[in-house]
Amino acid sequence: MKKIILMISIFFTSLIADEDTLIFGAIATIEPHLMEKKLTPLMHKIEKATGKKVVFQTGYDYDDTINKFANATFDIGYIGPIPYIKAVLKNPKGLRILAGIKNSQKKPFRSVIISKKDSRFKTLQDLKDSRFAFGSPNSTLSYYVPKYMLYKADMLNQLRTYHFLGRHDKVAQYVIMGKYDAGALKQSVATKYAKYIQVIATSKAYPGFMIVANSSMDKELVEKIRAVLFNPKNATILKSVKKSAIGFEKRKDSDYNELRKIMKVIESLE
Repeated sequence: MKKIILMISIFFTSLIADEDTLIFGAIATIEPHLMEKKLTPLMHKIEKATGKKVVFQTGYDYDDTINKFANATFDIGYIGPIPYIKAVLKNPKGLRILAGIKNSQKKPFRSVIISKKDSRFKTLQDLKDSRFAFGSPNSTLSYYVPKYMLYKADMLNQLRTYHFLGRHDKVAQYVIMGKYDAGALKQSVATKYAKYIQVIATSKAYPGFMIVANSSMDKELVEKIRAVLFNPKNATILKSVKKSAIGFEKRKDSDYNELRKIMKVIESLE
C-alpha cells in the first residue's frame, strides 16, 4: 500500500512540475514522509531565494532514486556518496555538487560494526560463523564500507550468513533483539543505541551526504541556491537536515575517489 501511495504521489508531482517548479529529490534513508519533513525548511528557503515552488520527490526504492538523479528527473537533491557515484556512472555529466554536509568532529561520517552489549562478539575475528546484518545494498555506511572492513580483515567469507535489512535503525534493533549476532550501520545511529550495543570496529571518516543539482540548471539559479546553503544564518535548516551537521562545505567529485575504489573492490567480489 505504501508503495502504491508513493507511486501516485510521484505521478502527480510530475504533472505539476514546470519551469516555475523545482523538484527536490532525495535518497530516502528513512520513511519518505519523514525525509520530506526533514528537508522542508531547506526547501522553503530555496523557494524564497529563487521565487520558484520547490516540491519533494523520491523514487520507489534506492535504485529508482539513483536513476532519477542520473536522468535529471530531479532539479536539485540530497544524496549520499555511493548513490552519487552510481548516478555519475550512469550519466557522467548529469550532476554538479553544490555543497557537502559538514559533520561535527564528534559525529563524523563513519561506519561501525556492532554486536549486542556484553555478547561474545567483541572483535572482527570473533565474527567467524556469525549471522550478520547490513542495511541497504546501495548504502555507503551500512554496506560498502563495512563489507570492505570485513574483507580487509579476512572475515567476509567466514560469516555464517548475512542479510540486508534496509535501514540503519533496523540493523541496530535486530542485533539488540538477538536476531543477528552483529551488524553494520552509521556511527550516529549507533550512538542512539549505545546502552544496548558494543562497537566492534570503526571505519575512518569519509565525505558524506551532499546537495546536488542537475548540470543543465541555469547558472544564476545555481548561485542563488548556493547562497542559501552557505548562509551562516541557516543553522536551523541545517539541523533539520542532519542533527550532527555544523555547516555546508565545498565539495568536489574527486573527494569521492577513495569510495569509488572501495565500491570497485566490493563489486568485484560479487
